[in-house]
Amino acid sequence: ECIMVDIQYIQNNIKEGFQLNPNEKVVNAIIKGINRCGGECPCNNSSDDGRCPCSNFRLKDMCCCGLYVKIP
Repeated sequence: ECIMVDIQYIQNNIKEGFQLNPNEKVVNAIIKGINRCGGECPCNNSSDDGRCPCSNFRLKDMCCCGLYVKIP
């Protein structure tokens, strides 16, 4: 099943202690990449489950593509 990711989907999956990357161009580019990859993280991601938000983010608090950043 191929879901199209949009800003609403991304915002709904923010974890506590994280926020969306404040650079809107970065966020939009990553969303386009996710959709090009059929919902998978577009970066070189070592996650067991690459579907965004990937298992590295969900389980290890690591967002390798920079879509989600820790709140300072």
